Amino acid sequence: MKLKYGLHFKLEQRRDKKTGEVIEMNIPINMDFTFSGQRFRYFTGYRIDEAKWDVTAERVIRNNFDNRGISATKINNHLDELKTHTINIYEEARALRVNPTVQYMRDELKKRLNEGKYDVTSFFDIFDFFIETESVAGTWTEGTKKKFRTNYNHLKQFEKTTRNKVEFESLNEALLNKYTDFQRGVLGHRNTTISKNLRILKWFLNWATKKGYNKNLAFRDFNPTLKGTTHTGKIIFLTWPELMRLYELEISKTYLDHVRDVFCFGCFTGLRYSDIFNLKRSNIKNDCIEVTTIKTDEVITIDLNNYSRSILEKYKDIPFEDNKCLPVISNQKANEYLKELGGLAELNAPETVVYYKGAQRIEKTFKKWELLTTHVARKTFITNSLYLGIPAEVIMSWTGHKSHKTMKDYYKIVDEQKRREMDKFNIKPKRNGNEQES
Repeated sequence: MKLKYGLHFKLEQRRDKKTGEVIEMNIPINMDFTFSGQRFRYFTGYRIDEAKWDVTAERVIRNNFDNRGISATKINNHLDELKTHTINIYEEARALRVNPTVQYMRDELKKRLNEGKYDVTSFFDIFDFFIETESVAGTWTEGTKKKFRTNYNHLKQFEKTTRNKVEFESLNEALLNKYTDFQRGVLGHRNTTISKNLRILKWFLNWATKKGYNKNLAFRDFNPTLKGTTHTGKIIFLTWPELMRLYELEISKTYLDHVRDVFCFGCFTGLRYSDIFNLKRSNIKNDCIEVTTIKTDEVITIDLNNYSRSILEKYKDIPFEDNKCLPVISNQKANEYLKELGGLAELNAPETVVYYKGAQRIEKTFKKWELLTTHVARKTFITNSLYLGIPAEVIMSWTGHKSHKTMKDYYKIVDEQKRREMDKFNIKPKRNGNEQES
């Protein structure tokens, strides 16, 4: 029986996040292998400028080099090797009556290529290779991929600004301290951001150690004292009256009306913005939302209530791209418009935020609308659900939380709210027209 499959090498389609223009320089070369209704995408380990790529031949044009100085011949030889290995793996599996999966193809290809000795040499080559391959193998979200790419760029900037060469061998305690100071001083990062960035760097270094690229284990003992990173930051949320004020607000601008509805939908369902963005009409079944979350790849079911149901009803006859339920826009734009929306709704309650830069404690007070982001919706849902008396286990089944540890800060907020309500009993009513002392 003739086996049907397709194998192509393509440049990854990318756009500049600031300008929206198509990127034409230093583009990843991917291999796409389609078989039995499945697609196996694999980063080849090389990048090339669009002008140096032959779309028809699917190879680098002769007498060209990538930005590391690697020749077209060497890159094309590797592409040929990938093609041969991939086809052989598939045909051998079918000959043995094995129905290969994407993961099977990936694992077998790694064995044959011996990726632990892949032909990349510098720290940044390997970091780049890590992002491109692990993001596919681990099915990272775009958000996760962006975090690693941002940290890659921070390290590049650190090397250029401080003239400290970043290599595996040089990442000792002294250099890691310099990098920490650079984030605080030059980049202006808070301690919480620095802590997250160091965790991301250690993730990569642990991978590089496991793969045999790195022999320097100094990073494992590097745990700087960063004040304000041992507890969760302040939870910003809308109280029920604030949420109702926003929900019932008369809005003349269509784009703000859409942003309000999407935000409120998150407040009434607990869905992350990434899941609302991808929510399709086919996800609404039996008066419930059934969705596989983007962040955790977990299947959750959320019961609709009068508010979430009415928002869906409002847009049921309006067609959206990819059969989506709601008029969602990019997270970045939504965050921008939410602040305008919060100002219109007069969400002016003061919120004091405390954070640290090094040993310096910084305290700032904002109007609540200044702190609105799409993630506030999820926090609003959890807080108000607890305040309304819904059991934590039920809320966790809707939100996908696995541990009560995540909920502990919400319990504190609700306890404070209930205490303020109970204090109303401490004010004695008027008698005979006279106010009694509390």
